[in-house]
Amino acid sequence: MGYGDEIVRRVRELAPVLTERARETEDLRRLPDGTIEDLAGTGLFGMLVPKRFGGAELGFEAMAAACREAGAGCGSTGWLSVIYTLHNWMVALFPEQAQEEVWAERPYALIPCVLAPTGTAEPADGGHRVTGRWSWGSGVMHADHAMVMGLVSADGAIEPRLFLLPRADVTVHDVWHTSGMRGTGSNDIEVADVFVPAHRSVPLAALAEGRSPGADVHPAALYRVPLVPVFALTSAAPVLGMAEGVLARFGERMRSRRMAYSGERQRDLMSGQIRLAAATADLAAARLLLEDALRDVSEAAAAGDGIDLHRRARARLVAAHVAGTARRVVNELCSAAGASTQFADSPFQRAQRDVNTISGHVVFDPDAAYALYGRVELGMDPGPTVLV
Repeated sequence: MGYGDEIVRRVRELAPVLTERARETEDLRRLPDGTIEDLAGTGLFGMLVPKRFGGAELGFEAMAAACREAGAGCGSTGWLSVIYTLHNWMVALFPEQAQEEVWAERPYALIPCVLAPTGTAEPADGGHRVTGRWSWGSGVMHADHAMVMGLVSADGAIEPRLFLLPRADVTVHDVWHTSGMRGTGSNDIEVADVFVPAHRSVPLAALAEGRSPGADVHPAALYRVPLVPVFALTSAAPVLGMAEGVLARFGERMRSRRMAYSGERQRDLMSGQIRLAAATADLAAARLLLEDALRDVSEAAAAGDGIDLHRRARARLVAAHVAGTARRVVNELCSAAGASTQFADSPFQRAQRDVNTISGHVVFDPDAAYALYGRVELGMDPGPTVLV
């Protein structure tokens, strides 16, 4: 068993504890401190950190598998597992000095990242002055740093750049009052005219094309993969995990549940048997599709072939399809599980609210993702503003 498999096993064994803490996580509207400590203890957060900084420098496949396991236990925890792990990979794409500063004390950091360019940045001597307010700051409640996107105007052109700031330089606004994914603490992040040195910013174009400053520092192909395909595919992993968790609970419930009026066991009803089998097949197919897409991206990067537009569009297609499948399965199984699963302590209703909320993320928009793939497959230009 390799180290990646060992981390996946640890997270799988932690999943029942995450389920037990799910109600507390919702009430806190952030992850409990103990959950952060437990996840860190599995080695998850450092999976994509370069070895020279004490990380494991593993691939995206193992990372996604671990985050699926976390999502099966608790949707909010699964989502932040991706956030914290993937954003450490993103730190490795910054100039070397930034990496040395972020990982000076331990081989991982806790960093939210908002890619929507709702801030501005003015060139200043040795860097930029950044101002703005960003929504959807998942993970900010435990953050030691933050990454935000700002538009820089220079020489008549506008350039989106990603900026990396210490937590002390940002203000958090408590706005995260939602029906689902409550434990992600995805509050607003504000930066008010803060100076960010040049080594703590990188153009979005460099990240999107897999030619970041970090690619020149670290030889592993892991750090030459474009941002969007990785973000889309790994983000789908905990959503799939939520559905897999519901499927496991549905099977357990069927074995002992008796229907309220007829007294029949649900396991004896063909309707329940069919739902169980159909959900099993749908989620297995979604998992294989996700694993294949992740493997394809990683192998292309390792071979030096580059991640062409078709592979990028396919990544968006797969992520949206996997998330859509997970959402449909969760809603169908929750409907078949009976009204008692809607009590506040039930993991069924929590997973239903979580998957319906996270499926609204822009990266999982099925219309946009399907249309993007269709245009690219037909040889058409996807357009200048498409997330690909």
